[in-house]
Amino acid sequence: MKRISIIKTVGLALFAGLFLQTVPASAGYGFDVVHFSAAAMPGGETTKPGPENQIWGHLKLPSGNGPHPAIVLMHGCSGIQQSHFDWADKLNDAGFAALIVDSFRPRSIVRQCGSGIAAASPSGRVLDAYGALQYLSKQSDIDADRIGLIGWSHGGIAALSAVSENGIGERFPETFQSVAAFYPYCITGRTFFRPVSILIGEEDDWTPAADCRRLKAGTENTEHEVDLTLLPGATHAFDNPDVGDGIRIPGDTGRMHWLKYAPDAHETAIQTIQVFFEEKL
Repeated sequence: MKRISIIKTVGLALFAGLFLQTVPASAGYGFDVVHFSAAAMPGGETTKPGPENQIWGHLKLPSGNGPHPAIVLMHGCSGIQQSHFDWADKLNDAGFAALIVDSFRPRSIVRQCGSGIAAASPSGRVLDAYGALQYLSKQSDIDADRIGLIGWSHGGIAALSAVSENGIGERFPETFQSVAAFYPYCITGRTFFRPVSILIGEEDDWTPAADCRRLKAGTENTEHEVDLTLLPGATHAFDNPDVGDGIRIPGDTGRMHWLKYAPDAHETAIQTIQVFFEEKL
């Protein structure tokens, strides 16, 4: 697949305000654009969802006859990147269907990494994830009993929220069988009703690994202890080759954060994710 360069950097830093750009739909060769609605809150209004809840995504099936296990992919605060299509291809190679959910462009959002009102909050994006689950469950070539979820950063927070005990996810009759989150903000004190894997760099200065250690410790005596993979020397976005040798971008408080591609950590993550979903789906 031809790689689309998101940003070409000069030196090791970019000026404040420059963000990773969302890739166009053409970035994913062999993907179908599919449309569905964000899930309605169980027990809430039963009226047809409005236009603001109409979501689309990029779906790709693995080779061979179905029904296939499937994984929903939730992008971070910069929107869909080339790396998400690459991850979907790797999941396809491992036998999983992959649906990349676009929570931003259907709502006319480019990115929301900075401060201000979040037009698509992580908690709100849980409904996008469950909308994708409901869509996939109705497809004849998808195994409705074997659907997982992966989220990155902003999407990783949504992914963890989707299977948090006492959260929105518990209200849905159908749920994800397992969830993985890349460098999410880990809210300590949470427990989960499905298996969870978290992958984060030890040098992440945006979503601290220390919080994820505390989150894992709090789940040690629960049914689903968090499977935490700490990656030495890795930063935020360690699995995105397009950040290259390093860039700095501002986060929600205006503070600058360091992003750098780490090939060894990326390869570890690929192996970890494949094993996790093979065992948990």
